[in-house]
Amino acid sequence: MVIDRVIADRFIDSYMDFLGTLVSAEEKHGKRPAQWLAIGRARYADDRSTLARYRAAHPEADSEMLDAIAELRLGRWVYLKDTRTYSVLVAEDGSAAYGVLGLTDRLRTVAQGATGSVLRAGLVSLQGRWVCDGLLEGMVWLGPNLRRELNQTYQNLRDEGRFSLGL
Repeated sequence: MVIDRVIADRFIDSYMDFLGTLVSAEEKHGKRPAQWLAIGRARYADDRSTLARYRAAHPEADSEMLDAIAELRLGRWVYLKDTRTYSVLVAEDGSAAYGVLGLTDRLRTVAQGATGSVLRAGLVSLQGRWVCDGLLEGMVWLGPNLRRELNQTYQNLRDEGRFSLGL
């Protein structure tokens, strides 16, 4: 339930390098990487042109990984459940569902087993599969009735062809 390690490492290096340029040294000071990376990710989401400027300033950067970052889908997702081969995320508005892999750890591990929760995360397409960026924020747990409703929403999305394993 994770992407190939070599690809994961390339993505992580590119993501950290890029997002790191959007956060000052003062903002990084005393924070764990996940904290300042989330700040950088939010800034990128607010101004997608920052990636074009980064590409221009860093022509040596891994263009395949920067292309994946360009397609980042940042949102609030319902982390519904895990299957044997992927984790199921449903868009908070119920418009789509995704079969998602982790970068280096399963989503279950990163989210500390918090299936049935709503969280903010980014999805990128790597090697044709949706992969969670691993920066999870604002987790809220759902009760059993809401989870039952969301399981039905997920089944409806699958039946309607609005479930995706990747681009």
